Amino acid sequence: MKKQFLILFTVVLLIVPISTFGQKVVRVKFAKGATKAIATGSLTGYKSKAVIFLIRVKAGQTLGVEQLMSNNSTNYTSFRITSPLGEDVTDAEANCNNNKTIENTVEGDYRIEVTECAKADAWSGSFKIKFTVK
Repeated sequence: MKKQFLILFTVVLLIVPISTFGQKVVRVKFAKGATKAIATGSLTGYKSKAVIFLIRVKAGQTLGVEQLMSNNSTNYTSFRITSPLGEDVTDAEANCNNNKTIENTVEGDYRIEVTECAKADAWSGSFKIKFTVK
């Protein structure tokens, strides 16, 4: 019994990225027939843990991830997007990187890590992200 548990535990460690332990992971779900979904989260500064969203897409789709902000908001976020193959598909630019489109996706779960943008003023609070899949 202990051997089976040890084997199962080892397999789980190999499957689940270590960086997700202790972090909130949110599955993005779409209403039937919808191509857009809104998700919210909160951060407490540069050193807070990332909020992680998982979104399942089919091969060949286009995935859009965009931070929604009011006109006077300065709560900028940054995204790090990882494909189901484990590749970083963010293609980070010199800005806060909070609006990305990934064309011709591979099938599976894309992982979106949302953190406070280190290039903007520090803030603490909530944010909204719009996910689009076409």
